Amino acid sequence: MVRDIFYNMLKIFDENREILEEKGWIVSSATSYEWWGGLKSAEEIIISAILVQMSRWETVKSKIEVMREKGLTNFEKLYQVRNEELYEILSGINFYRTKVKRLKTISHIILSLGDIEKFYDRDLLLKIDGIGEETADSILLFAGHKPFFPPSEYGRRILSRVLNVEIERKNKVKELVEKNVEKDTFNYKLLHAGMVTVGRAFCFKQPKCDDCILKGICNYHVSEKG
Repeated sequence: MVRDIFYNMLKIFDENREILEEKGWIVSSATSYEWWGGLKSAEEIIISAILVQMSRWETVKSKIEVMREKGLTNFEKLYQVRNEELYEILSGINFYRTKVKRLKTISHIILSLGDIEKFYDRDLLLKIDGIGEETADSILLFAGHKPFFPPSEYGRRILSRVLNVEIERKNKVKELVEKNVEKDTFNYKLLHAGMVTVGRAFCFKQPKCDDCILKGICNYHVSEKG
């Protein structure tokens, strides 16, 4: 049953790509970087994964565009640039000074490894200050194209309602997905993008069930209507 629900969700998300795009997700090929708000490279995704923590995506995307124009999405240049220049660019993002420090650390690690592919190691990522499980799995999935599903609060809320069970930990979402959905980078990207979209567009604490694209398979909606 849970497996069927996940695959039904994937079908619905695929049929509603325009809604996902409105919320910043561009459904692309399994190895495209553009899923993540139309970004252009693994470097941009890694940088934005740090900047977006407790910050609005729209603000982060505009900062990434400035960094791109200045060549600062290149980790060698990012590591060498003065902190003060980054502070000026990134001001307006929550905790931007702390995030500059984290970006410098990540740049140093990647340059030391000599190959960005070596950075896509979950154990390594989780040892870096500022990278928790959701950020690590997001980097692995969207920058590294590795089939790791990111746990999220949006996913926890949505699955609690769709399945009509109380899911207390967002990591349980990761467990359920990785147990019931075949390890497939495209499907994991689509499922995560779709869940975040539904969470941002419909599935609030006071949900807009009648408008939600998942209402046809959502047990919470059925029980409320009943």
